[in-house]
Amino acid sequence: MNPQQPYPQTTEPAAFDGERRKISRAARRRVHARENRVRRTQKSARAQLPTW
Repeated sequence: MNPQQPYPQTTEPAAFDGERRKISRAARRRVHARENRVRRTQKSARAQLPTW
């Protein structure tokens, strides 16, 4: 697990009755935007680390 993630993240959405739930386009966009935001902040945090 990534130590920078405060809680474990499941890659699979919550499934019920053995079928995958349809995720709305808006929800998918929110998740995608959040992933990009996390990547960006992690990249900027890594850029500030000393490189000795």
